[in-house]
Amino acid sequence: MMNSMPTLSHGRQGLSHWREQLHNVCGRFETLARDDVSQFFGGITLSRLGDMELVDVATNADALRRSAADARADDGKYFFLIYQQAGSSVLMQHGKQACLETGDCALIDSRYSSEFRYLEGMRHLSFHLPCDALERRMNGRQPRICDTIAADSPLGTLLGGFIRQVVSQHSLFDERESLAIGDALLSLLAPLSQDVDRQAGSLRDYARVVAYIEARLQDELSPERIARDVGVSVRSLYRLFEERDQSLGAFIRELRLRRCAEQLHASSHRDENLTCIAHRWGFKDSAHFSRTFRAQYGVSPRDYRRGSTPPAPPGH
Repeated sequence: MMNSMPTLSHGRQGLSHWREQLHNVCGRFETLARDDVSQFFGGITLSRLGDMELVDVATNADALRRSAADARADDGKYFFLIYQQAGSSVLMQHGKQACLETGDCALIDSRYSSEFRYLEGMRHLSFHLPCDALERRMNGRQPRICDTIAADSPLGTLLGGFIRQVVSQHSLFDERESLAIGDALLSLLAPLSQDVDRQAGSLRDYARVVAYIEARLQDELSPERIARDVGVSVRSLYRLFEERDQSLGAFIRELRLRRCAEQLHASSHRDENLTCIAHRWGFKDSAHFSRTFRAQYGVSPRDYRRGSTPPAPPGH
């Protein structure tokens, strides 16, 4: 793998340094540290391989989150090919989840909101692949985003072996060799294409809807408003979720519940009234919020806060 572990920063001061590193190397991401910030560690190493960036990341942060606004501000032009070196991760984008164990891979599109949840201290590699180069290689088709490429699958075995060989020797390649190796990696990823959906349930439309909802989660979100602002019909909006065995209302509700759960668990909101947190995320009726929260997490909001149980991402 990489020649050495990235230099780690520790504690509260280390968290500030990490956030600056992360912004400079990967773009705008919010870091959600665990409650005991004194135990935080994180480090990032950046290398180049032809037209691609190769980033080695190690941290015990709880999660990294990229909002739709952050993605727009960065004007990102990369797909992130994530290779899990150690630990476990749950990657979320476009309403999908990729659960990665050691040796697994997945693609993330930096142009849209995403979330990376780390189940323990972990280390992963991120290849930053120019969007236009990968899309050209796929002949106009869309890459399959947030799909787990298992380490023991035929493609995962081939891809993992290639990545390990490249990373162990990448500093020895000259510029022409680096470009050729980058081109070979794009070729290996070409099978991850999918036909562009001709119906209203296209990945791009769905991604725009999800990004819109995430950016305005604290607002009143009627189907009519979402459809109008995103530029689809109300029927097409419902179909986007139906084709993924989802419900628009359930998607919004579960996302709001997750935000409530995160703030109930966060030390910075420990003294905040439960009703204020519920209202902030669109629950105007406290009794309804308590019933809905219990149905999702199995305990009342008050007991959840006392139990200090970290929020599990809902499976949408």
